[in-house]
Amino acid sequence: MSHEPRRPVRRAAGCVVYRYDGAGAPLVLLIHDKYGRWTLPKGHLKAGESEQAAAVREVREETGAGGELGPLVGRIAYVVMKNGVPHDKQVEFFLLHASSATATPQDEEGISAVDWFAPSQALALIGYPHVRDILVRALQMLPDAAPAGRSS
Repeated sequence: MSHEPRRPVRRAAGCVVYRYDGAGAPLVLLIHDKYGRWTLPKGHLKAGESEQAAAVREVREETGAGGELGPLVGRIAYVVMKNGVPHDKQVEFFLLHASSATATPQDEEGISAVDWFAPSQALALIGYPHVRDILVRALQMLPDAAPAGRSS
């Protein structure tokens, strides 16, 4: 049995932000992070903040985008090094249906670019395997787009 002290857990939340193009095909919003990789927007929870509130806040802070928060997609856990000390990190990702196509990278958040991508392109670009797994799961959860101007 191990008697190592428990490492601190850093909790974060983010979103798979999506919208539909004019033809009803889904598009996914990715950010280009400070490590030079494409990924999903996410960030740390503030004291007393729920995962849902943090997810929406972080999307807005990193991309300027907002929308309707959907269900939990999944949770990932991994170890990050901070000043040579390992920390356990847990991130919960939710679906978020964007209210518009407008998104702007927020330099002060370390985001150098944001853009909308077709799902296959987004999966090819994401630089973190565990985040790619979240996107695969999210794509299976997306509701079908309602055809413009037609009701069924």
